[in-house]
Amino acid sequence: MDTIREEMTEYYNPLRNDRLQENAVFLNRRSEIWSEMDAYEKANPSMPACLLKAKLQEVIAERFEPILFPHNPFFFELGMRCAENWGTPGGRETACVAAWTWHKRMPAKRTLPAWQNIESFRSDGSPWNIWTIWNPVDNDHHSLGYTKLLRVGVNGILAEIAHHRAAAHSPQSAAFLEAAERSCRAVLRVAERFAQAAEARLDGETDPEARHNFQFIAETARRVPALPPRTFKEGLAALLFLREATASLEAIGISLLGHPDRLLGGLYRHDVAEGVITEAEARDLIGRWMIPTDVKFHIDDGQWPETSTCIELGGCDEEGRPVYNDVTRLFIETHHSLNLINPKLQCRYGSASPDSYINLLALHAGEGHNNFAFLNDDVLIPALVRAGKTERHARLYVNGGCQETITEGVEHSAGAYYYFNMARLLDLFLNPREGNHDPSVLQKVLPQASPDDPASFEEFYEQFMSAFGYAVGRGAGWLKEAGQGWEEVHPCPFFSSTLEGCLEKGRDYTAGGAIYNPANLALVGFATVVDSLQAIRQIVFEEHVLSLKELAQVLASNWAGNEPLHARMVSATKFGHGDAECDALAARFARDLVVQTSMLQNERGGRFVPSLFVYYAFVWMGKNTRATPDGRQAGEVLSQGVSPSRGRLPNNLTDVVRAMEGIDMRDFPGNAVLDVQLPLTPASSDLFSPLAATLRTFAALGGATLQTNVVSSAMLRDAKMHPERYSNLTVRICGLSARFTTLNKEVQDEIISRSSD
Repeated sequence: MDTIREEMTEYYNPLRNDRLQENAVFLNRRSEIWSEMDAYEKANPSMPACLLKAKLQEVIAERFEPILFPHNPFFFELGMRCAENWGTPGGRETACVAAWTWHKRMPAKRTLPAWQNIESFRSDGSPWNIWTIWNPVDNDHHSLGYTKLLRVGVNGILAEIAHHRAAAHSPQSAAFLEAAERSCRAVLRVAERFAQAAEARLDGETDPEARHNFQFIAETARRVPALPPRTFKEGLAALLFLREATASLEAIGISLLGHPDRLLGGLYRHDVAEGVITEAEARDLIGRWMIPTDVKFHIDDGQWPETSTCIELGGCDEEGRPVYNDVTRLFIETHHSLNLINPKLQCRYGSASPDSYINLLALHAGEGHNNFAFLNDDVLIPALVRAGKTERHARLYVNGGCQETITEGVEHSAGAYYYFNMARLLDLFLNPREGNHDPSVLQKVLPQASPDDPASFEEFYEQFMSAFGYAVGRGAGWLKEAGQGWEEVHPCPFFSSTLEGCLEKGRDYTAGGAIYNPANLALVGFATVVDSLQAIRQIVFEEHVLSLKELAQVLASNWAGNEPLHARMVSATKFGHGDAECDALAARFARDLVVQTSMLQNERGGRFVPSLFVYYAFVWMGKNTRATPDGRQAGEVLSQGVSPSRGRLPNNLTDVVRAMEGIDMRDFPGNAVLDVQLPLTPASSDLFSPLAATLRTFAALGGATLQTNVVSSAMLRDAKMHPERYSNLTVRICGLSARFTTLNKEVQDEIISRSSD
């Protein structure tokens, strides 16, 4: 494995994001291809964007140079994007080669009034800091239709395209289907060129291992992905190639590498029975398959090594049968034994999961392998059904990027591109004046803050929820408007061909071609707002300590001169602390969030679905949120996902998990994530049983997704002082993990603050 790391490091270092502008080979190739496409577009001014994209992919398929690593049997690297890019278009200087249409047409989108309105409230540039929205349409967090691809191969998709082309009823559908066919053939041409490159490398190669690998590639790349894989090794090759080739040809973030134990478990069992492979050989292959992500993203020195690269494990198949087999076990054990951070481990489980699987998860999490997201099928499958999916489709959900749900093969869910800061809205609702900024701008999303003291908490609560509904709806409406016509900005004909619905409709996924077309609305600061509402109820309406206007003045001063009141608010009842009244308010608030967001429509004709998944926005958005009534000071972090606030940490995990019981997480199909830091020493002998019990209890009480960090604050503080002793210490940050010692001081301190041990 060390040899593979060295080979890949040597290749990927010049392609690192911060070195790309010095890489003449990459820059020249991109410039040549883009110039060729500029000329082609000029000669074909009325050509639909989908056909331009297909032409671009054909050019890439002929012009890229296949990169093969002698000690890795898999073929995947086209050299068409920087090392850290998993397929997103990238900025102008670091753009993928395949992002030509995006960079040609995106500037016009940014001049639209709807986009200008969005930018007026963005948390990374606006004084109002209400939401984080990076693009009119999510260009990330995608999953290929791997189940379909491995069942019929690209040739099967081509046959389906031919059937639909014969019945195309409009010029638009005819153009899309032609583009899809050409795009599929470009993918096959890429595979063919890898086979040719491997054949060429065989001449003169004397290393037996390298010869074996090149021979495998020369034979396999001519077979998959055109046809379904016949062996476990071919299946691994197909998954990795399809992800990487699609990312390089489409310039969209393909976050998921597949669901290997569900997709390849049968092939592995067959291979073992026939003597084709041993367990030791399978471990070796899995390790070589997983290693590239950590190398490409230089996780040992990256301060924020986001890879958006996941694999799904466990869960169930489309018939509802539990998925747990030797492939599940081998992936988890190999990931840990190699001390990998990526691919991210998205581990589905539920009441039907065998104890051996739960125990395996608990064992590796308890040993400090802080790389897991534990996803509860008993909540997430019903949540997706409640959102309109069939149960068979819902059973094949995966999680892309971080924990956002995707119903594999039938949708693109736009998983993480609209983050709404509920705490900031409450802040502005109480006090709409912010420095010297023009309050008339704020009126676009908050036309009327609370002008007078309401007569009761109920009246105040209804006013705030009405304001929330209006503001979040304005953002969704502008996104819908800005995203219209996206099929002429960044169509993706190959990706679309793998999703059910697109070929039948003759429509790209960007135009709503898939069966389902949801978008995720990530709601930030849940517990911060719940605790603040509880504080307002107590001190304003029940105890009459001060009025709302007086409270707003105290918050605007960041509690200055009101230290006794601040101390009281910090010690007041909080969500997740075993207080029935506060937990009941949280359940009510959650229900009302769903009501307020249930009818919002996106640009593809689907619905926005709420989530309590927040990535690291709880820190970013907290910096721009003034003091809140729960005792939080200006600039401090907001609550994380569905976890309790940080101002006063809970006394025990039991209260936190039981607080989940009152919230119907099936109302949050985009997911709801509880992050807990267990102040324990990794690998201590008493961790295994409690962690297994915690997973079971969390699922039984209706939690959706759990992430654990098994590490004490004392260990983290020591690691800050003596980083040389802790080079392999891994921590879960949010939707990603990282080596603790590579993180900057601010992130390190934030993670340390999660526990009071």
